[in-house]
Amino acid sequence: MHRGIKLRHIRCFLGVAQEGTVSAAAERMGVSQPAMSKTLSDLELMLGQPLFTRKGRRTILTPAGETFRRHALQAVQSLESGAAAMRTAGGGSRIRVGLLPTAATRFFPEVALEFAGLYPECTVSVTTGPNQYLLDLLRSRRIDLMVGRMPQPREMPGLGFDYLYDETVVVAVRPDHPRQSEPITTLARELPLILPTQHALIRRTVDDYLVSIGVTEPRVWLETISLAFGRGALLRSDALWFISHGVILDELKMGVLHTLNTDARFMTGAVGLTRSQSLQMTDEISTMKDMMHRRANTGG
Repeated sequence: MHRGIKLRHIRCFLGVAQEGTVSAAAERMGVSQPAMSKTLSDLELMLGQPLFTRKGRRTILTPAGETFRRHALQAVQSLESGAAAMRTAGGGSRIRVGLLPTAATRFFPEVALEFAGLYPECTVSVTTGPNQYLLDLLRSRRIDLMVGRMPQPREMPGLGFDYLYDETVVVAVRPDHPRQSEPITTLARELPLILPTQHALIRRTVDDYLVSIGVTEPRVWLETISLAFGRGALLRSDALWFISHGVILDELKMGVLHTLNTDARFMTGAVGLTRSQSLQMTDEISTMKDMMHRRANTGG
């Protein structure tokens, strides 16, 4: 191999091969488009062959690029397996898990407690955030597992998704809301709304629901998927909060918040476990995966 080829060349190449455009790959990897283009040009120069060609707006692999992609994937997977083996050999392994807020409040804490009883030496590192943010972390190997909504078909190459449970978007209010007996169609038109953030996967579902009930110009007051902030805002206002049921499950059980009836079955989506197909399935990861399935099957 040319001694000038670095891991960044390989990651940039694989990123463009996956995304289909330099701009999309650059955005996902957090680098500028000119820097990405130069890295690819340098790689092609060192290999002595073009790896990509243009087809309309898409950047597609040449035959040489396709051959190099297969070997590059194998090389990256081998490096990751070696790094995982060293972490385990060093004593005290670590599993990095990305969670949607809906899974972070009740579902996964119970899994983590059960897991700690079997693997007290294994550290579970948890990151929470919107679905796309977690997918980016998964793609860049900064987390091992992700509990979230099912990725779009275009995002699935190289990933595996295991269904866990269905999650419903609900409309929450404070328990003493003076107008909670009125139809949701009236309230959604007249009251301030708290919606999921623009990048949250459930935002489009909520927008579609509002249009379906004739609310084409909603009074969007706030955007959040944060339990602490959303709860605080609701308890101090007459707003409606559209949020995944799992995020506020404990608040509903304690009577801190209340939900309104929407009669909208389409506001339900699958939540599951997403991982890279190249992930080394250690005993710890396999056990955690099984625990998640058992917890989901028992309604945890």
